[in-house]
Amino acid sequence: MTQSDLTVRGDPSAVRSRAPLWRKAIPYAGTVIIFALIFWRISASKVAADLRQVPIAKFVAIFLPYSIFYCVIDSYCLTWVVGRFNAPMRWRDILPIRASMYVLAMLNTGLAQGGVAYYLHRKGEIGFLAALSSILFIAILEVYQLFLFSTVGVIFYTPIGATQARLIGILRIVYVAAWALLFGMMAFFAIARRREGIRRWVERGRAGAIAATFIDARPLDYAAVLAIKAPTFLASAVAHFFALSIYGVSIPVLRLMLFLPLVFLAGALPISIAHLGTSQAAWLLFFAGSAAPAKLVAYSLVAQFTYMFCNALIGLFFVPRATRELTEMRQSEPAPSPV
Repeated sequence: MTQSDLTVRGDPSAVRSRAPLWRKAIPYAGTVIIFALIFWRISASKVAADLRQVPIAKFVAIFLPYSIFYCVIDSYCLTWVVGRFNAPMRWRDILPIRASMYVLAMLNTGLAQGGVAYYLHRKGEIGFLAALSSILFIAILEVYQLFLFSTVGVIFYTPIGATQARLIGILRIVYVAAWALLFGMMAFFAIARRREGIRRWVERGRAGAIAATFIDARPLDYAAVLAIKAPTFLASAVAHFFALSIYGVSIPVLRLMLFLPLVFLAGALPISIAHLGTSQAAWLLFFAGSAAPAKLVAYSLVAQFTYMFCNALIGLFFVPRATRELTEMRQSEPAPSPV
């Protein structure tokens, strides 16, 4: 890879853009509206009372090992994908930057992904957009990992009440469309690999560099990423099972495995801040009857904040090393040539 390729295809400034103010306000408005609807139907005082009964120390003892496990697998997955499609890099080099970005991801996921891409760009001499392509490849398959585990639940679940029946009916249509979109995307890029004209058309487009990993990825690569990431979801189901049990809520592991992905998918919707509001609404919808509504809201809030705290704790441990390396990279950048 030449220096000109790194410059043309890899300039981080090429992807910097300012979102309009109304778009930035959507997550804040969405969070306020969702919580207003929740507390319109559920007493806030009951939720507060249930929050005081949460065994915080025991929750941390459950979610911290899970967060460490997730960090190890997440960093290994990134190492594998980068080594497969970009350049060979060591897991011990990627781990600090990947972990430290968990802190930034609490505020801005896109900025955290950009930080990882910049590190890969400088450390591995990978085009910035090519590195971002690999990160985006993992991010999309993380969503489809949730689709994979929850598809069985969506197909065979017997809804409770008219609201759930309508929602499950909509989800079944959405899932068919989502899987069709994934297989259609895989087929398109497979054709692009075989036909030079289509490949050139994709690569010369505005998103050409972002599509680099998708063009090179074979079906086995998709399967490999899903297989690498799958243990993280299985571990999350186990962690929630024990945390719920400690809190006095009994939900079978199988039901958690089928519907916890739907909670995570709801939390991933870009209409709230830090997954708040949408996650609580999903817990109420899919686990109705498992506990009092106020207790479900209290659990979902504490579990979410505990997991975020554990991730941040791990990230903070690696921040000094990541900051030192990023600073050294900045200092080693060549000075701009005089005009």
